[in-house]
Amino acid sequence: MTKVFFKPSDAKPWTAEELQRIKSIRDEDIDYSDIPPTSSEDWGKAVRGKFYRPAQKSASRK
Repeated sequence: MTKVFFKPSDAKPWTAEELQRIKSIRDEDIDYSDIPPTSSEDWGKAVRGKFYRPAQKSASRK
């Protein structure tokens, strides 16, 4: 299997045409065949930062 590495800084900026095309997509046209759609009830119990763990700092000095 080939691994593909992507850095966000390498991404090209969106063109005005691409942004307009994305904005014009209706909710009914979104393909949910691989994931179910979410509702506002699903997000009602969401917690921001639940799995966030700050980077550990070294305890030793050099």
